[in-house]
Amino acid sequence: ITTLTTGRRGNLGEFLSYKVARTSGLYGKSKGYTIAIMGALTPLQDGAPTGLDTTILHLDPNGDTSKDRLYIMEVKTTGAIKLTYASALVGDYEKLLGKTKVAGSLGQRMNWLQAYLMEVHEFLPAELDRVGDLFQPKAEDCTGITLLPTLIHDRSSGDSAAVTTLDKVVEKIEGLGWRKDCIESWSIAITGLEKCFVHLSNNESAMP
Repeated sequence: ITTLTTGRRGNLGEFLSYKVARTSGLYGKSKGYTIAIMGALTPLQDGAPTGLDTTILHLDPNGDTSKDRLYIMEVKTTGAIKLTYASALVGDYEKLLGKTKVAGSLGQRMNWLQAYLMEVHEFLPAELDRVGDLFQPKAEDCTGITLLPTLIHDRSSGDSAAVTTLDKVVEKIEGLGWRKDCIESWSIAITGLEKCFVHLSNNESAMP
């Protein structure tokens, strides 16, 4: 291929951000981490699946529930110089509030996550209860949840532009009702992002 569909670009972005999350320390069964991924599982598909992009659960191995945490990573990927597409991250987290419809709300996503953990990872009832305790109906009460709005972009956009853009995104997400201390934005900059993604799509081994 020579060009990317929006869906494939998004899936590749989710795959990349998932790999970055792993190397950042949010990974390891022995450390209490369990990850559920969507588009990252099929990065070369053109269609984007519905659901949370990446969900990272941490249950403290020593049983200290105060250290339990759920990380919700929503990802937007753009090869454009202007980073206006990052504003779509606000809508992703607004959907979780369930003010317009229940489908796609955080409560519905938590139901899915608990079912996934029970069927795929064989979580015990007590562990599932700990997962459920991380959910609260109101966003401001979700102290055990960290939002990770993530922007994958070309390095040519500039680090300062990415910081400024994501600061505005965080401010708008906070304005929806989410706690500021529970929002951590990520910027992942790649030199020649579109070229790299086309390269990966063609299953080539080394960049020229």
